[in-house]
Amino acid sequence: MSDPYPYNGRLSRWEEVAPGLVIVGVESLDPPFAFEPGQYATLGLMGPEGKLIQRPMSISSSADDLSEYEFFIRLVEGGAFTNLLWERKLGDPINIKGPKGRFLLQDDGRAALFVASGTGLAPFMSMLDTLRDRGQERQVVLLHGVSHEHDLAWRGELEALERDGFPIRYVGTISRPQQNPSWRGLTGRVETIVESQLDEHALTPETATLYLCGNPEMIVAVDESAQERGFDPEQVRKELYWPKGRTHGVAVGAGAAVTEAEDDDEADEEIEP
Repeated sequence: MSDPYPYNGRLSRWEEVAPGLVIVGVESLDPPFAFEPGQYATLGLMGPEGKLIQRPMSISSSADDLSEYEFFIRLVEGGAFTNLLWERKLGDPINIKGPKGRFLLQDDGRAALFVASGTGLAPFMSMLDTLRDRGQERQVVLLHGVSHEHDLAWRGELEALERDGFPIRYVGTISRPQQNPSWRGLTGRVETIVESQLDEHALTPETATLYLCGNPEMIVAVDESAQERGFDPEQVRKELYWPKGRTHGVAVGAGAAVTEAEDDDEADEEIEP
């Protein structure tokens, strides 16, 4: 493609997880920027009207590997950015800048409950890969909620990590079991299984910190449940994605990072239907 915009990156990898759901690699053509696992970068493509369309995307790769930045992205019907992205091919230019965000793994000595819906899994993969690269461990329970079994990205890798002795318990759940007859795991939206998983793994305000990323309604529900169980706001870390002007009933405190999308259509990048 021949776009005059002075792009500073290129598409280096495109792995389809399921139709409309991909893991994307972006190589920086500038000196790569360092980031902390859990932070996000902003990707940009020039739109048909000569306007740079930009969207924040959580980085899913290890903070210790800057050869490329990895992202987990869903195609949004009518979405300004993702429809442009799906028109690109490997090697095409793209803009990348970063990092931003305060959604970081806390050095608090507590177990971590990761709760992700849809593409909200991305920052947790960055945290886990960085821990492994640094030879570190943390007791982790990871809950990932999606619509269909084929949307469970990195499932094999996470199950293997658990089998290999890393102190992680991986739990997937699907919200449309009637469309996935071969599925034998948990069903329902991920927020509906949080309380039972807290009990099963003895995760209490004294022992655990919660990390939430994905569908804003999920974050509201889990945050309310955690408050009822006595978790301090600092123990519920949240990555919040929604459009400007939309209000959700979740407290934004020191434990929250807020990323505002520019349009309603792209605000659903991190939302599982």
